[in-house]
Amino acid sequence: MRYDTLTRLIRRCGKCAQTRTIQLDLRSLNIQGDVRRVDCVDGDHFVAITLNDEIIDVNDTYCDRLDDEWREVRADRDKVLFYTLSQIVYPDFDTPRPEKLESLYAMVGEFDVVLLRWQGGKAIGFYTVKPTGTEIFSTKERYVMPVVDTAYIRSEYRNRGFGTGILSDVIARFPNEDIGFSKPISSGMLRILKAFLTSHKEYRLRFWEIADCDISGSQQLIWCTLKRATL
Repeated sequence: MRYDTLTRLIRRCGKCAQTRTIQLDLRSLNIQGDVRRVDCVDGDHFVAITLNDEIIDVNDTYCDRLDDEWREVRADRDKVLFYTLSQIVYPDFDTPRPEKLESLYAMVGEFDVVLLRWQGGKAIGFYTVKPTGTEIFSTKERYVMPVVDTAYIRSEYRNRGFGTGILSDVIARFPNEDIGFSKPISSGMLRILKAFLTSHKEYRLRFWEIADCDISGSQQLIWCTLKRATL
């Protein structure tokens, strides 16, 4: 099973005759198992991730995830899918553009909440939250509200409302708290926030932009930032 699947993935390359396997250190995701990355030596690109010798393909449909929803990541397989999206698919296939304030994502912290978006049995995106009270290693400050730290939807699924879905989902998970967003907020997310706050006035005093290097000094209402930008 594993050999057949890996062979199928390798054949997609067309010129891949040799592969290189690297063991991954995913302790920050608390994965119980052996995780390895397989790359094509000839084509010099990513082929697959294996978990305990089983292929975890981000393009596969998983029959136990057929509900279209945001779901907190708990299973090892889903943690591997999140890793693949955040550390391989996003940087290599939907390369972030600095001019749009997009950047690469570091690995999540031990206490971060990770959510995957499932659509038709496929993992198509994610967002992560730093819970209230999370300590910042460099400054020893603690977040005073849950903070959306990273967010990503695969390019082929964009402009379908999934970005707005992130806002709706995080509000539902933290209904009685203000919500922070890590600075800098990308141009794409700012557009989503502007549209959302324009039609949902009740959240204009609840969404904040926060820099992890200076929580108390950097905190700004996103709505005020958006209004200043239009002046």
